[in-house]
Amino acid sequence: MGTHAAAHRINCGCGQVFELRNSGHVIGVRVFTLTPITPITPPHRPNTRGALPPKAIADMMWGENDAENEGNLTPMTSLLVPYIPLFIVLTICGVGLTLGHVMLLARHKEMESEAKLPRQIALLLLTILSLVLVIIAAPLPDSTRDQILTLMGIAMSAAIALSSASFVTNFMAAVMLRITKPFKVGDFITVGDLFGKVSARGLFDTEIQTEYRELIAIPNATFITQSVTVARSSGVIVSTTLSLGYDISFADVEPLMLEAATDAGLSDSYVHIIELGDFSISYRVCGLLTNLDSILTVRSELRHQLLIKLHGADIEIVSPTVTRHITQSAEQKILPVSNDAAPRENTVIAEEIVFDKANQIATLETARDELQAKLQQLKELNSAAAEMAPVEEKLAHTEQVLKDLSQET
Repeated sequence: MGTHAAAHRINCGCGQVFELRNSGHVIGVRVFTLTPITPITPPHRPNTRGALPPKAIADMMWGENDAENEGNLTPMTSLLVPYIPLFIVLTICGVGLTLGHVMLLARHKEMESEAKLPRQIALLLLTILSLVLVIIAAPLPDSTRDQILTLMGIAMSAAIALSSASFVTNFMAAVMLRITKPFKVGDFITVGDLFGKVSARGLFDTEIQTEYRELIAIPNATFITQSVTVARSSGVIVSTTLSLGYDISFADVEPLMLEAATDAGLSDSYVHIIELGDFSISYRVCGLLTNLDSILTVRSELRHQLLIKLHGADIEIVSPTVTRHITQSAEQKILPVSNDAAPRENTVIAEEIVFDKANQIATLETARDELQAKLQQLKELNSAAAEMAPVEEKLAHTEQVLKDLSQET
């Protein structure tokens, strides 16, 4: 008798179960599961015939269901999120630059341009740093950001490399002069054919007052490309030259020259023979001048005293090659008729008129430095406000006068 096998299907919620039976007995079971299919919701289509209804606009901005979309970004919010770091950096940089300008420059308007230079450089560096931070925080592709930063680096390198331009050269020369400090306001300097007293130092030029009372602005680059002669504050050598004939003994004229230098206000005087010419001997009379404020007067006074001493000793100050008049004998000397050595009545001091601005600025800067040191000392001693008030008032007045004088032409 043959066997009879049959398969029975049983439906359930998760799939189907097939039982294999033989003569009523279950000889095998196989289970087939069914994966549920999620229905696809068609996208929302706006009303193309007119404006969107208010509910559709609200759904786009805030989501159709706040409970379902909690923690998810809306379309408008997702557009603003990349710009949040940029807004923060712009705010911080703007506030920082404003505070830096107020603290470094705006509150110190009375400062000279020389004193403002380090503060201006610091503010410039802060500006460049802020620009770099803004570029980094901007929502730009990495390639674009790298290109912008590279372009900035090339531009800055080009500005430094092209320092041959007068603007950049003078600015860089001003920085170098602040570092090396070859001279200061009030010093006597010689640059090329110009001699004068430094009256002001700026970012791009230095002002000197010449012996003709002129104010000359010299580009700072000049002090880098040319040698600068600075009169030492401890004293300078004042000298003059003259020629005398070979018939006049050096032993006779040297004491007279030394005496003339001493009477002119010079110390440690000496006489040098600088040339033995074909017809005359050239002498140089020198002496140390410790008071530089009278340098012009002493130079003139040295020549004046030489005339007095040599003419008083009947020594002719003229080269033997001079052409004499036909009616004048060779034995006749060319000497002044009157050799009055009485003191001159002219009491005008040339330096007070010639270098008036430079002298006043130098004096005021010295007074300002002394007041600042005194005020700092009072602060360190925790002195009372009433004690510091007069010093602060004098300092403010000095700085105001110094500012007005610096702007004067």
